[in-house]
Amino acid sequence: MEDSRVRWSDLPPELWPIIGKRLDTYIDVLRFRSVCRSWRASLPPFNAVSPLLPLDLPSPVFAADHLTDAFLIRRIIYRLSPLDHHKTFSFASSSTSSSSSSSYCAAEGWLAKVESTKLGKMRFLHPLSTRYAKCNSDLFRKEVNLLDFGIYEVAKSYTLGYTNGSPVPRITKVVMFPDSPWIDVKKCTILAVYAGGKLGFAKHGDDKWTLIDHRNFHYDDVIVYKGQFYAVDRWGTVFWIDSSMRLVQFSPPLCGFGNQKHLVECNGELYVVDRFLDKEPLLWNADIFHIHWLNNLIEDSPPKVIDFKLHRLDQEWGRWVEVKNLGNQSFILGNDCCFSVSTPNFEGLKGSCIYFTHTPKCALGYNTHVFELEDKRILKASSNDNAPIFRPPPIWLNLEVTQIEEDAADNQ
Repeated sequence: MEDSRVRWSDLPPELWPIIGKRLDTYIDVLRFRSVCRSWRASLPPFNAVSPLLPLDLPSPVFAADHLTDAFLIRRIIYRLSPLDHHKTFSFASSSTSSSSSSSYCAAEGWLAKVESTKLGKMRFLHPLSTRYAKCNSDLFRKEVNLLDFGIYEVAKSYTLGYTNGSPVPRITKVVMFPDSPWIDVKKCTILAVYAGGKLGFAKHGDDKWTLIDHRNFHYDDVIVYKGQFYAVDRWGTVFWIDSSMRLVQFSPPLCGFGNQKHLVECNGELYVVDRFLDKEPLLWNADIFHIHWLNNLIEDSPPKVIDFKLHRLDQEWGRWVEVKNLGNQSFILGNDCCFSVSTPNFEGLKGSCIYFTHTPKCALGYNTHVFELEDKRILKASSNDNAPIFRPPPIWLNLEVTQIEEDAADNQ
C-alpha cells in the first residue's frame, strides 16, 4: 500500500485558515506561521503586544479628576525546556576575563513570565510576582535561539497599567473574557478585584467601572471557569456572573478562617485555597491613608504565610470537600494568576504542593516557598532545591552574577 501521507505544506490552501484558527495561543500561532510562506500569509499574526492597544479603560481606583486612562496588560507564562537535555549552555561573565565563562547543564525546564511591548521587546517577570527582572544589560544574552527549546504556554495573567508605564495601584486580580486571539479585545469584558475587595467590570469605551456588588466589598479572587466569570469572597462563598453581569451564588460559604481565598481550576474541578497569615493584612482606605505611604508600610512588614487549607467544590451535592492530597498535581499561587500543573511534566516540582511567595515584590525566584500539603510544612524552595524550575532561565542570565544576588537574598 502506498504511503498516503502528505507534507503539511502540501495540504489544500482552503484548509490552512481552518486549521490555524483553531489555535488559541501565541506560540502555536507562531509555529503555524513558521511552516512556510504560504501558511504565514494565510493567517494574521497573533496580537502578543502588551498593553493591548487600544483597550483603554478608566482607572478603577482614582476619581475622574485624577489619572484615568489605564490599559490592559497581558503576560504569558511559558514553560521552556531544552530539546537536547545533555546540552550545556555557557555565558561570559562581566566579572571575569572574556575567555572565562559560566556553564550550566540544562537538565530541566523553567517557568518564565513574558510581557511583550509595542517595540517588539520582551520583558521578563518572575512567574509568581509582578516584579520585572531588572538586571544589568551585561547579564542578558543578545540572542536566544528558540529552536533549541520546547516552548509551551502554561497560563495567562492580566493587570492594568497607565500610559506612562506605571501600574495602577491596589489591583488584586484582573481577568478577561472572551480570551481568544480571534476575538476583538474591544468586545471583551474586564473583571477586577480592586481597592481592598471591590468587584467591578469595565469594557472598552466605558467612562467608569461598574460595581457588581454594592454591599460586599470583601472579594478575594476571580477566575474564568468553563467560559464564565467566577468570584470568591472572604468567607469562601463562590459566585458565578451571568451574561447580565449579575452575581449568582454557586456554593455555600466555606466558613474557613483564613485571611485570603484563591480560586484554582484543576482537571476541570474548582478549588478554593485558604491562605492563613500570621497577622491581618492592612486594608487600603483612600480617605485615611496616602497610598504611597501605605505601600511603603506594607513593604516593610508584610504578613507571612503560616498555613494553607484546600477545598474542592462537590458541584453535584453543593458542598465543600477538604483535600489533603493532590496526587501528582500542584498549585502555583502567583500574585496575578493562580493555576495548577501536572508535576511529571515539570522537572523539579513535587506533587501535592502549593508554591507561593510571601510578598508580591519577590526577587527573581529566591523568595519562592513551597507548602507540602500532606506534611503541612513550609520550605524555602530555592535553598532546599524544591523548585529549580522557578530559577531564572540560564539562557538569558549570567549565572555568576545571579549566584551573588541569590546569596544576598538568602542573607536578608
